[in-house]
Amino acid sequence: MEYKGYVAAVEFDDSIEVLHGRVVNSGPYPIVTFEATDAADIRGAFERSVDEYLAWCAEDGVEPRRPFSGKLNLRLGSRLHALVAAAAADSHVSINTWIVDAIRGAIGAKAIAHHQDGRA
Repeated sequence: MEYKGYVAAVEFDDSIEVLHGRVVNSGPYPIVTFEATDAADIRGAFERSVDEYLAWCAEDGVEPRRPFSGKLNLRLGSRLHALVAAAAADSHVSINTWIVDAIRGAIGAKAIAHHQDGRA
């Protein structure tokens, strides 16, 4: 699920029959968690939790943690930068495309699909 750029992962706790959710694209720990007893209510619980988080931030004058933008600044060092540029040129792609492809290969397509489905 997605709301205001925040993406949620939801899991079912069979022991107490409750759906638990958390925002997964805002950093190393969840800024928003929520729960519901059925699928019909989980989206509303998610949206209320995001809205409450944003309202709390505004009320307290705190900058909310934003969803990942997709932009990442890397410091490679000049030698590695040159090697990456040469490899990208040899592959006839941009440096950005070459790095994205390398990361996808290292992580694995299955892990990426798993995360994009909101299951990570």
